[in-house]
Amino acid sequence: MKKELDLKRFVIDTLSFSAKNFFLLFLFGTVLFVASFLSFKYAFKHQLTMLCFYGIFCYFFYYVFVSLYYEQKPIFTSEKVVNSFIKMLVVFSLSLTMIIACDLTLKLLKYMAQWLVGFPDLYEILKQTYYFLKGSVIGQFLIYVPLIFFLTFTFFIPSFAWISSINGKDSSILGAYEHVSGNCLKIALCLFVLFLFLPFVVNLLVVQSPIYLGVSHALLTMIKLVFYVKLYDFFYED
Repeated sequence: MKKELDLKRFVIDTLSFSAKNFFLLFLFGTVLFVASFLSFKYAFKHQLTMLCFYGIFCYFFYYVFVSLYYEQKPIFTSEKVVNSFIKMLVVFSLSLTMIIACDLTLKLLKYMAQWLVGFPDLYEILKQTYYFLKGSVIGQFLIYVPLIFFLTFTFFIPSFAWISSINGKDSSILGAYEHVSGNCLKIALCLFVLFLFLPFVVNLLVVQSPIYLGVSHALLTMIKLVFYVKLYDFFYED
């Protein structure tokens, strides 16, 4: 049976769940804060080995959270770990292809400007557009608007199949699209607010120091994670 997502009711229910489970969410958020703080303080992004370890930590952090949320026992089995990892690898490859395509499109904009040197007005418009998108906060925000929309279809909706591979439900990626049929734009709106608008606002307000960045990252991640699993619950509820 096709479901219609009521955004107002969904937000209220999710906030109610968060309030009732505040202590557990706080514990997970604290663990994430420690990892985030260390990554910002020691700049893991510039150290390939540490970046890999941080990526592994993040994956299993989400894995454990989902397992505990759905009361899966035991948490780790070879079948669940392997199946969920393969599923995420497929979803990640799909979304990475989209990101690369978007990046190539932006680079194409720059090259098109070079071909149009003979048309100074158009050349200047394209050149300034490229530098605006790449070099300003507002420009980068605008880049991520269509990116979030595309990732809704190439990462976030297919990732419902990853959750299913952990809690034992239908883990078909094609099935994930069937479950959310008719609600994709509403899902994209939720993800736009969670993954773009809120981080953008927080980035403008938060002091650029490891401790404040760690707190904001942990808080935003927990908010996004709770809303995401509640979205899954709505569409996969028996």
